[in-house]
Amino acid sequence: MIRVELLIVSSRLETKRVLLQILDGLPLNVYCAGTVEQAVDALEKHGIDVVVSDEHLSDGTYHDILALTIDRLPKTQLIVLLTTGGFAEYREAMQLGVMEVVRSPFHPTDIVLALIHAMRNQPRAAHAVA
Repeated sequence: MIRVELLIVSSRLETKRVLLQILDGLPLNVYCAGTVEQAVDALEKHGIDVVVSDEHLSDGTYHDILALTIDRLPKTQLIVLLTTGGFAEYREAMQLGVMEVVRSPFHPTDIVLALIHAMRNQPRAAHAVA
């Protein structure tokens, strides 16, 4: 079975803890980063298939991660956890190229469904959910 490489990017420990609990037992290799700088390092080292990122990070936003994935890692899918704003911010994220936007607070099912959607659109990872 193919394991999907997933990166969680969040400055908030509670968000990382909850996401790790939700993802436990799924066919994933999970990496965590707390800053954009750490996320860039992980993206370059680990061949990440899917990124789950907070909207705002301590040293930037999901826009910074999205720019990197679009520019250098176009097959990497991005899921954003939106904590502020409303429909306009959701639409902006989708227009910029984000695969999924999950409104926080979220339910475990929201994360799993967003991940399945992202994995099905990720050529290498699609075999893990087929």
